[in-house]
Amino acid sequence: ALRDPLTKAFNKKYFIDQLRTEFSYARRHDTPLSLVIFDLDHFKRINDTYGHVAGDHVLIEVAEQVHGVLRTEDVFSRYGGEEFVIILRGIPLNDAGVLAERIRAVTEQHPFMSGEQRLPVTVSVGVAAYDAKLEDPLALVEAADSALYAAKEAGRNRVLLKYPEP
Repeated sequence: ALRDPLTKAFNKKYFIDQLRTEFSYARRHDTPLSLVIFDLDHFKRINDTYGHVAGDHVLIEVAEQVHGVLRTEDVFSRYGGEEFVIILRGIPLNDAGVLAERIRAVTEQHPFMSGEQRLPVTVSVGVAAYDAKLEDPLALVEAADSALYAAKEAGRNRVLLKYPEP
């Protein structure tokens, strides 16, 4: 039971376990590590307007699109609801931002459909990178989450990068 049954992304428990492992690896080997966190903009509106079946279909398609742009070693997980995270071993912040922008653009351009109706689906993305001063891997999640909320406050459908503060 490592995968979310709907999206086939890894589940939150697997993500937390892998984040601890990757954080330790980055600290031990002084290598880059980045975390991308994103969620679907106004997802509740999709569920309320088109129904939960359409919402589930959107989640499945988003996960398929994201899997298509990731490396085999990237850890893509469903964090909860319409929120997803990606652990990027060996990838510094700016390169993680490039990937995050690719995810944002692929999602915006994908024709999500409910019957004959095209659904407006976009994502907001926060990106953070490992810093040697960090003591806890969850500080990386907090930094990426903070960038995600800043992206939402700045108008949604965008990527924001942030270095965590120790």
